Amino acid sequence: MAVETAPSLSSLGGILGGIIGGEIILDQQQANCVIENLKRYNSLQTTQRYEIYPAIASSRRVLKEASNSPEKIFRQGILIKTTDTGDWYYIGGISPYWSPDQLIVYQGGSQATSPGKLNRKTIDDIADKGLGAIPLIKTKTPPTWYNPPLFKDCQGTFNIFWNYLAEFQGGILTIFTNAPQILLYTQQLLDFRKASLTYSSGGSYYLSIAARNDVMRPASDTYPYIYFAFGTNPVVAKSQGLEIYPGFTFDTVTKEVLSNCSEIMSRGYCSSSFLDYIKFNDIGAPVYAVLPCGTSCSQFGLAGLILDISQITIKGIQLVYLRIAQPPSDLTTTAIIEWAKMMNVYDSLNSLMGASKKFKKAVSDLFVAFPQFIATAAALIVDWVEVSYDDGLKEAEEKAKELKEMYDKVVDELAGKSPSITNRYVYNQWWEYKTRVEECAKEIILNNPDITYEELLNEVDQCAMLE
Repeated sequence: MAVETAPSLSSLGGILGGIIGGEIILDQQQANCVIENLKRYNSLQTTQRYEIYPAIASSRRVLKEASNSPEKIFRQGILIKTTDTGDWYYIGGISPYWSPDQLIVYQGGSQATSPGKLNRKTIDDIADKGLGAIPLIKTKTPPTWYNPPLFKDCQGTFNIFWNYLAEFQGGILTIFTNAPQILLYTQQLLDFRKASLTYSSGGSYYLSIAARNDVMRPASDTYPYIYFAFGTNPVVAKSQGLEIYPGFTFDTVTKEVLSNCSEIMSRGYCSSSFLDYIKFNDIGAPVYAVLPCGTSCSQFGLAGLILDISQITIKGIQLVYLRIAQPPSDLTTTAIIEWAKMMNVYDSLNSLMGASKKFKKAVSDLFVAFPQFIATAAALIVDWVEVSYDDGLKEAEEKAKELKEMYDKVVDELAGKSPSITNRYVYNQWWEYKTRVEECAKEIILNNPDITYEELLNEVDQCAMLE
């Protein structure tokens, strides 16, 4: 699509202003602040760029009608490490098509999981509200983790004036989404690898290893697609106490994106063929904002999460209506609890936090008899919300025995017996390979505690050969 023929957010302000009988102004200075911040992130060569990447989430098990439907299987959100307790949380969308099982979350190619299974009640409760907060664990943490920056208005005494002015203007909202990448990687998985997103076993549909390794992981590690919406200025939303505030955009790429496309995101996203991958469910996607503060800009940061998306027609023009939920006030556990109360999902969060405590105790108790990775993986398969601690520990103990037996068998089969130490070269080669097999097996079991022996053998074999 040519820039000249693309719809503009400025015209959108006119359309909406006509409805309320007033003029909604698009502040060009604010638009400049948005573009400059996006250019800065796109040019970053460090891992700090991950702080704006959306998280991608799915349950390990889904309903039959979602078995190969990415828009039903996957949701987006943010993955954070709390600044007070160091705990991990996913805040974002929950699909009603998920079945009770463990939650899997990827952000920046890094995986986190729920400490045990989500039950049907929790899934239905949060899906009904649109967004939720889920405690997570990370068995492998990057050396440096970047939480998403939070939106801040203009700071300082004189900057009260700029905040006051902002209340009379509409704002450009920036949505970061990995939905197009999910669709693209899914198409490659289905068409070229001839694999599927799920597999059937015992009447249930499980997320495939290929879906995790070849869709979720790479999509979450790819620079997000960006689109703009015209909406309530975050200053207004905060000052008016709006928990949910509106945003509007067109159902196609806008002039403001096309005019700066290759400078604010990957060049490949700017081709007309890529537009086919934009249509998707962006529930949970993070929304960012920034304000002009005289000759400078406020902090560009998280101003909300998409709660709901719908199509509306105004004056014969089809628009996309976004309902955006305010994010937590800060990235502490306390603030997340308060946010959950605001979103009416506190009961679910509270039960999951209780389950997380049981999970951690079980890992500690299992560690007496099993390696740490086995203890952790075994505890992950238990529905700690539903079962008592004693019953859950028994279930985890049985799983730990099974996983330990699988691990030992895979290592023995792939690495074989030790050669004579008298031949140093041969022995060292064997030892290095055996170590790779062990490390691969540990990581794969942690990430896939329900894996079968045949799957584990195949995955470890491929992993060890790539090292």
